[in-house]
Amino acid sequence: MPISDTLHKFNDENISISPTNKGVYALYVGDVTIYIGKAEGVNGIRERLQAHKRGDEGTCTQEASTYSREPCEAPTLRETELLKEYQQRSHGRLPRCNERIG
Repeated sequence: MPISDTLHKFNDENISISPTNKGVYALYVGDVTIYIGKAEGVNGIRERLQAHKRGDEGTCTQEASTYSREPCEAPTLRETELLKEYQQRSHGRLPRCNERIG
């Protein structure tokens, strides 16, 4: 099952009010998923989104235009599920920025 959240513009204002819970998130350019990730740190999802926006994870994810997020208790397991679902829909491929980072 995909992330159940609505899409948010990938801008500093929206990111600053993102949850600090651990969880998963997806970054998009238009309607194309470019990255699926997990957040487990102290500031959770917000911290990870800020890192992507700053370019700490490279320019690929910095290009995102929107994002969705889902707080959850088992982010590693949920990220694995989301990546497997994506691969099933895309003939074994990962989102393009996951391929560059992975």
